[in-house]
Amino acid sequence: MGDINWAVASPWIVGVIGLAGMWLTAKIQHKGRPENALIDQLQEEMTAMRGDISALKTEQNKARRREMIRDNYINRLRDHINAGNPPPPPEWPEGLYD
Repeated sequence: MGDINWAVASPWIVGVIGLAGMWLTAKIQHKGRPENALIDQLQEEMTAMRGDISALKTEQNKARRREMIRDNYINRLRDHINAGNPPPPPEWPEGLYD
């Protein structure tokens, strides 16, 4: 019982360690799959949201520009009226609907 035949035992030990490693790897991968799928889904949603936010910022900037053009035109109309000028009013501003 004292002597171990390493030539016979080594392949068995390596095999058991290999199987244990395969089992552990499969368990970790199986456990990680739902989390990885959720992370991928969230990343896709974030990318879509970034696109939406960018589009909203662009539209907001256009709306601010239209508002500024309208405000300037309102002031020109008021000045025209306050000066007692007859019709027609000042020309409609360019760039309002660009």
